[in-house]
Amino acid sequence: MFSKDLMTPVSFSCACGQVRGSAKVPNSLLPLSYSLCHCNVCRHQTGLLCGSYVTLVKGTSDFKVEGSYTPYYSSDLVTRYFCKNCGANVWLDDKREDGPDICSGAFDNVDGIVKLKNHIFIEDTKDGGLSKWIPDEDITAWSAFSRDSTRIRIADRARTTVAKNEDAKLSAHCRCNGVQFRITRPNEASKALSAPWPDLLKPYHSQAPQNKEEVKWWLRSDDARYLAGLCACKSCRLASGFDIQAWAFVPKANIFQLDGKPLDFTMGTLEYYESAPGVYRNFCGRCGATVFWHCHERPDLVDVSVGLLDAPEGARAESWLEWQTGRISFEEAAQNEDLIARLGKGLGRWGNEQHTSALKTLNPLRPTTEP
Repeated sequence: MFSKDLMTPVSFSCACGQVRGSAKVPNSLLPLSYSLCHCNVCRHQTGLLCGSYVTLVKGTSDFKVEGSYTPYYSSDLVTRYFCKNCGANVWLDDKREDGPDICSGAFDNVDGIVKLKNHIFIEDTKDGGLSKWIPDEDITAWSAFSRDSTRIRIADRARTTVAKNEDAKLSAHCRCNGVQFRITRPNEASKALSAPWPDLLKPYHSQAPQNKEEVKWWLRSDDARYLAGLCACKSCRLASGFDIQAWAFVPKANIFQLDGKPLDFTMGTLEYYESAPGVYRNFCGRCGATVFWHCHERPDLVDVSVGLLDAPEGARAESWLEWQTGRISFEEAAQNEDLIARLGKGLGRWGNEQHTSALKTLNPLRPTTEP
């Protein structure tokens, strides 16, 4: 318990440690509430399915940030700051708020400091986005800002679907459009590679990642869609600035520049940060969006940050992606244990609902459970 008469120091940083900040928060204001923002701006500026910012409310003192950071002016009211070296979003200034908004994944410690309160800008997602995976039993969901929009029930949002076009290309871009590319449907080239198992499917704490059987695990739905999943590891959290990273596993052979040329990790405004030996994270050097993850161990398979995708059906891009619902990658390493536990529970429930719905579609007269 915190003494209400004292101030609690909070600190935050990026992945490489070149940008660090701190402040003192009155204990009477703890925990600080925060929202998961699903707006189009946050998704494309962060590269994630949602942004999450903790406002250092009135009464906070001694706020300071040191290091080499880049400002991105996403509107006349909002300036977002990210590390020049590693691309991590660290904080933003919103002229409508009482204080700076710290990216929730950048905190050095969140125990007793933060508490999830709202989902906001659900309407922008079309399909509910990540909000469908965090039940709104004790948090509220809003169509836009909570202060001036309509409260909604996430469970009431219908799944949006579109007819699959085999020849279609999926467009993707960061907020400033400095990074733009297209993804093609799985084809024979999608199978012409090897890759070890990801922690998402084979937890590294319990088994080795070797894929001796050469399973093409990144291809799903009879090779019609790509696997996608969530990660809660420390490296993803600090490199993005947020607690929940969403990746789609796409062969490099299926990613193209707008002019039709193959993917080039130096295209546009792409920068990179080597987060571990032979492991590279690409981000937009102008707006700070997380874009790609790739490594020497599996050079032909790229992790694409899902918030960049522009699927007609919605943020989850379900006509292109099949989501892994049985596990969050490196969930054991999550800093915000309550958030990730809640997310894992909701994700699993949603996966069961999708499975039941699929069975009913295949055979509407057959019961989906044994009598």
